Amino acid sequence: MFKQTSILFAAATLAAPSAAQVTLDVEILSGGAPVVSVLPGQSVPFTVEAQLGGEPSQGLAMFSIDLDHDGGPLTQVAPSAAAAPFVSPMGVNNPAGFGGTLRAGDLLQVGGAMNTINNQFAAAPLGSVVTGIALTAAEELATGTLVAPSSAGVYTLTARNLFANALDAPAPAGFWEVKAVEAGAMGALTILVLDCGAETFCEAKVDSAGCAPSITASGAASLGGSSSLTLTASNVLNRQFGLFVYGTELADDPAFGGTLCVGGNVVRLMEPTNSGGSGAPGTTCGGSFTRVIDGAFLAAAGFGIGDEFFCQWLYRDPLAPDGSGAGITNAAAFLICP
Repeated sequence: MFKQTSILFAAATLAAPSAAQVTLDVEILSGGAPVVSVLPGQSVPFTVEAQLGGEPSQGLAMFSIDLDHDGGPLTQVAPSAAAAPFVSPMGVNNPAGFGGTLRAGDLLQVGGAMNTINNQFAAAPLGSVVTGIALTAAEELATGTLVAPSSAGVYTLTARNLFANALDAPAPAGFWEVKAVEAGAMGALTILVLDCGAETFCEAKVDSAGCAPSITASGAASLGGSSSLTLTASNVLNRQFGLFVYGTELADDPAFGGTLCVGGNVVRLMEPTNSGGSGAPGTTCGGSFTRVIDGAFLAAAGFGIGDEFFCQWLYRDPLAPDGSGAGITNAAAFLICP
C-alpha cells in the first residue's frame, strides 16, 4: 500500500456501516461508446464515468479505482470538472495525485475523497462537501488518452479494485456520515486495432439449442484483388436461413435479444442457402455460413482503400426463448487494403 492511503480512506469512512447496500457502476467510454476502432499507434481518448445505485444516498463521497490496459502502459488521467471536490487540496489523493500511480503500466488508485472529516488543520483536504455527484445519472469523473498498440488485435482498458463511499447525512461539527459502496457493473473499453485481416469482437447471442455462434477469418481484404478474406460463422443453429449484415461503423445496439454491432450504412444480404448441418432443423449447433470478401465484392459495395468494414450474421431461430425468432453471431472488423 502507498503512504497516505489510509488517510484517503479515512477521509471518507466516518461511521461507514459494515454491510454495503449502495452500488457504483463504472464504465469506460471513447466517444461515448464502449468499443472503438483505431489504426495501430493511434491516440485513443477515453472517459471514466460512474453512477450510484441501490440504497439511497446523497452522492459519491470517495472513490478509488485501478485502470489496466492490456495493450501497453498508461499515463495519468485528469479529473473532470465534477471531480474537483476529490482533488487535493480540496480533497485528498494518494501521493501521486488524483490521476493515479503508474506501476507496471497500470494506473493504481485513481480518484480521491472529499473533506467529509471537516479537516481544518492539515494541508488537505480543505474543500467543502458537494452532494449529488453520480447520484441521478452517469457522471464523468476522469479523462485520459492512451496509445493503441502497433499490432492489430482486440485490446481492453479495464476498471477494477473499486473502493468507494457515498454521502449519507451531515453530522455534528461539519462532519458527514457515509455509507460503504459495493462495486456494481465494472465496464471495460474495447479497442479494435485494425488491419486487413479481420478481428472479432462483440458478444454472440446464445440461441435455443445452446449455440454460441462465432466468426473466424483467414486471409486479408484487398480492393485490388491481390488477396481475399474468408469469413466463417460456425456453431450456428442447423438448417436455418440467415442474413449477412455489414456496415461502415461500429454499433452497440440491442437487437433481437442480443447486440447488433454493425452501424453506419448497413446492408443486409440474404444467404443463398441455409446453414446446413445434420438433424432436424433447429436442434443442433452444426450449421455455418461463409462469405468471401474479395476485390469484386468490395468494389461493388462501394468500399475504398483504408475504409473500415464491420459485419456479423443474423439467422432464424424459431424457438428463441425471448420470442425474437432470431440468433446473432459475434462480429468482425477489418480495413480495406490496396
